[in-house]
Amino acid sequence: MTFQPTKVGDTPAVCNCCGRHAIGIGIGDGKEPRYLCQECVILIEQLKRVRRFDPYELEARMGGMEAAGPLVDEFGSDLAEWSEEQVLIFCAAIWKGCADKLREVIRKGEAPF
Repeated sequence: MTFQPTKVGDTPAVCNCCGRHAIGIGIGDGKEPRYLCQECVILIEQLKRVRRFDPYELEARMGGMEAAGPLVDEFGSDLAEWSEEQVLIFCAAIWKGCADKLREVIRKGEAPF
């Protein structure tokens, strides 16, 4: 969860990460500078690496979920009971399902939003 807008006029107001009082250091652009508080600014290098999924990637998750379903039916719903090989097969299926769905969404040319 982020707190926006982080400024009032041109003045820092709210920390983008935690909602506390922001200081004049941000990690965004001029339109929305995503100001940070004094404590969160210490984490700025880690925060800059945080990336949100774009709408295409969010839609692609459905492919991963669809690929996972048959394996849950086959292996059972208690993942703690699965062998390491079953877990690896499951992870690969989700990964491939997401990738395939992403290509499908892009190929169709329909914006998923």
